[in-house]
Amino acid sequence: MIGKILLAYDGSNNARRALDLAAELSCKLEADLSIVHVLMHGRPSKELVRMAEAEHIVDQAQNTFSPSVAYAPGQMYSLLKDSGTTDQGARIIPAIGDQLAAFAKSRSEELGAQNVTTSVRSGDYADEILKTAKKQKADMIVIGSRGLGKIREAVLGSVSQKVLHHAAQTVVTVK
Repeated sequence: MIGKILLAYDGSNNARRALDLAAELSCKLEADLSIVHVLMHGRPSKELVRMAEAEHIVDQAQNTFSPSVAYAPGQMYSLLKDSGTTDQGARIIPAIGDQLAAFAKSRSEELGAQNVTTSVRSGDYADEILKTAKKQKADMIVIGSRGLGKIREAVLGSVSQKVLHHAAQTVVTVK
């Protein structure tokens, strides 16, 4: 029986589809839904930058840590690229993570998911997803596939592949 579902959410298009599926499963199976977002590290994804700007997440994150400074569209990529070297960049990454988790919670509740909780973690993406699933005693993990480019479209992304191979739970990957 599935009593708890863990959704790994990064804000990508595949993660949004995974969110919708996880919420539907939570509703139909009457299972609790836990959402985990692992903060990005290293070089930022252009897709994350695009999504964050399109969803006005940057504006919300900017207001959280620096309300007196206006965000100028187009500066997001350079800000995130330097996130490890600037104080402002180091603060915006967790703020964006919080905004992504809040969006995922709100959207899943709109779709009928029950007992929705969120957590934002830092570290290796797959390792943190697996640790969270174990700690929360999840019965199922739902994760978006992140294949990149024409060659990799046919295979899973490295994070979803690692989760699939190492999880003790049922893993559903969404393309």
